[in-house]
Amino acid sequence: SGRFNSSCLRVPLMAMSRQQLVWWLAVARFASSHGGSLQPECLEYLSSKGLNSIDALKGKLEQCTPNQALQEPFAPNPESAIPGVTDTTDLSCRYGHPTYYGTTGETCCGWKPHFNWVVATCDTNDLQQESNFCRSLPACVRSKGEDYCGAKINYVAAYQYNGSHFVMMDDSTSGRKTSAGVEGSYAEGTGWEEEKKDFTWRSGDWTSKYAPWGDGPSGPRGGTPPAMMWVLSAESFYYGAFYLLSQLTLNLEGKAITEGFAAGTNCWNWEIDPVEGTKGWFPPNSSLPGNVNQLYATNDAAVSGCMPVTYLASQANGLRRNFSQPPQFREYCEQNPTAAGCQPWVEDVMWSGGAFGSQRFENYADQPYVFAVVVDHRGYWIYRWIPDASTGETGWPGVGRHRADRVLLKRPRTVVDVGGLATDVRGDVPEAVILQPSVPPEAACLRSSIETVNFQFGADALGAMAAQLGEYQPGGALEGAQNWWAHFADTEQYQNYPLSICGIPKTSLQAQYACNEDGTFACDCKVRLQGEVRQVKVRPV
Repeated sequence: SGRFNSSCLRVPLMAMSRQQLVWWLAVARFASSHGGSLQPECLEYLSSKGLNSIDALKGKLEQCTPNQALQEPFAPNPESAIPGVTDTTDLSCRYGHPTYYGTTGETCCGWKPHFNWVVATCDTNDLQQESNFCRSLPACVRSKGEDYCGAKINYVAAYQYNGSHFVMMDDSTSGRKTSAGVEGSYAEGTGWEEEKKDFTWRSGDWTSKYAPWGDGPSGPRGGTPPAMMWVLSAESFYYGAFYLLSQLTLNLEGKAITEGFAAGTNCWNWEIDPVEGTKGWFPPNSSLPGNVNQLYATNDAAVSGCMPVTYLASQANGLRRNFSQPPQFREYCEQNPTAAGCQPWVEDVMWSGGAFGSQRFENYADQPYVFAVVVDHRGYWIYRWIPDASTGETGWPGVGRHRADRVLLKRPRTVVDVGGLATDVRGDVPEAVILQPSVPPEAACLRSSIETVNFQFGADALGAMAAQLGEYQPGGALEGAQNWWAHFADTEQYQNYPLSICGIPKTSLQAQYACNEDGTFACDCKVRLQGEVRQVKVRPV
């Protein structure tokens, strides 16, 4: 049939034992009876786990049962009014996360890939004065205004990719919206300051939170495949958080403000934190992994089972002594074999960020920054620019300090500043990019091959096979097993970058911290390299 080929196997057909041959024929029959083909890593996964069929893998996992009547009031519309955008009807996730099961599982089971932003700050409000992420911070850090360095935001914009361009989504954009795009100026009290009250969201671990949320199908749809993008422009983002959750979670938590937890759950089963302060990560009186104004990127706080993450570089490469993932960096590693991440069996690198990684941005007080986050087939791309002092322009045409166009090109100009081509980005770097790599089907089978067949990694492997066979949709043989990365487009963000944009070894963070413990936090924190004093000149506002 051309759908299954013995060349995919590590063991030649003629050299197989009888048991191996029986296994091969069983898998071949399954693949040939469906509309796709299993690729080498997924075939190898079944063989290495001693599974004689995909059904044997499926039998080790539990498929959840959705209740559309319970989920419908909260779930976003799977169809988009924007031409070229993926209809997510066939992308329901029914394997992989504990929230899909139990007394509240029927609300979460079958959720679809719709995502949107959250902005979290230490601003006090009528309902909350303190929080876990803001405790012990002095007023200069937690508040905003003159002589304060709290989050001073110009606007937040959300974009959906339509196959060629990013198109602004008005219902998920906070700023002064015009026919041209969105505008905002913290200094003038316009944009975010005018509209943030309309995005008030349920707080808790942060004192104040803002997000787009609403009533299920009639509310914000969020970003979906084939790609999505969010932009935050701030006059100061010294401490705070800009992160992403599922639109279902945003709606459930948002409605809890006025209605309580009618569903009994917030379906917290996916999260990525592109820019987040770390005070709430640790118990009181603990040291932070960096200065208070070094904000971290993390993608493993909540992992869904339908959109796997890498964790360590060595794990992403199946603990093998050769580099294969991510494939776009193979040529780079062939030419630079000792570069950071290219030999994780010698020195490992965390690609999922967090306290054990190096993915972080040092943000200076009252320094304008513009952040952009793109999710596409290659992964989570996190950009930061210091906008031009005269024009306000950034490296992404149409994205500026006080405004962003309604329709944007699919990628920015190439980041060329050396300081922005490795994680651990300093505060004075004018342009930077961090990539948290995706885990599409073949990469998912490789990543899962070193783990036990459990609710997470077993689901990751099954979802990869469902994508390769085209059997993930309702009525398919592997219905509800998903690898959502397979449905994202490559927006060509990768522009021959070094692998260091994914991470550098933790041992290379040779810095002295003066603002990482209670009593030391201030608004003038700057990293000092060990053994030297680094003079940093901040671009004038």
